[in-house]
This record gives sequence, structure tokens and C-alpha cells, in this order.
Amino acid sequence: MSIFTRLSDIVNSNISALLDKAENPEKMIRMVIQEMEETLVEVRSGTAKVIADKKTLKRRVDTLRKQAQDWEQKAELAVSKGREDLAKAALVERSAINASIDITEKDLAKLDETLDKLSSEIELLQAKLNDARARMFNLRISDFISSYPSVLFFTNSASSAPSFII
Repeated sequence: MSIFTRLSDIVNSNISALLDKAENPEKMIRMVIQEMEETLVEVRSGTAKVIADKKTLKRRVDTLRKQAQDWEQKAELAVSKGREDLAKAALVERSAINASIDITEKDLAKLDETLDKLSSEIELLQAKLNDARARMFNLRISDFISSYPSVLFFTNSASSAPSFII
């Protein structure tokens, strides 16, 4: 669950507050972006594992249903042959398999909830990451502009080439 804690911290962090406290905002944004990217990779990897687990459980449910159907047929055959003892044993087996099916289906429902939660957290983290990247871009632009305060750029309407005034 450390991924969830880390993801929660990143999503809940206020990037503006971090930047206000930072001595070097560009470096701080780079670190935040790197942390977000690493967390995003981990969460996506975790999501892939949950999807694989879900597929495995679905196959397990299908297999169990087939087994339950087989035991049902064996019980019917035993009844038709007059072997009530075998029919009863087959129905007990079918009942045990149906209990396993119920448990596995509950596990599937939990995996679905986990996938929904992971998907929404991935979207939220991606939005925060995009915001951090935009802030980084804006910071670089403002640093560039502030380093050249005496240069004005304009376009002459007669030609499309930019002109400079110093």
C-alpha cells in the first residue's frame, strides 16, 4: 500500500506552495516531475498486475462453473442408475464448488473496485503532472524573458521577419 500513500501525497501536494518555499524553483519542479513520473510508472505497473489478476480470476470462475456443471451431470447420472449415495456425494462436491465460485466472484468485485480507484488516481496524477510540466515551461519562459529585458521583439507588417529594438 506504499504506492497508494505515495500517490496520495503527490496528488494532494500543492505545487505552488512547494515552489514558494524553494530556493531554486526550476530544480524543485524537475524533482516533483521526476517523482510524479516514477509514481505514475509504478501505479500503471500495479494496474497491469491487477488486470492480470482479474483475468486469472475470470478464468478460474469459468473453470469452476464447468466443474459444477460436470458434478451436476454426474449427480443426474447417478440418480438415473439408482445410486443415490453417489448422487448425494456429487451434489456435495457441486455445492463446494459453488461456494468457491461465490468467493472468487467477490474477489473479482474487489478487483474491479481497485481498478476503478487506480484509474481515477492515474488520471488525477496525469493532470497534476501536466500542470507541473506547464509550470516548468512557464518558469523557463519567464526566466528567458527576464534575462533579456532590454530587447523587444516585433514583426514588421511589410515583412514577416522579426525586428529587434535594443
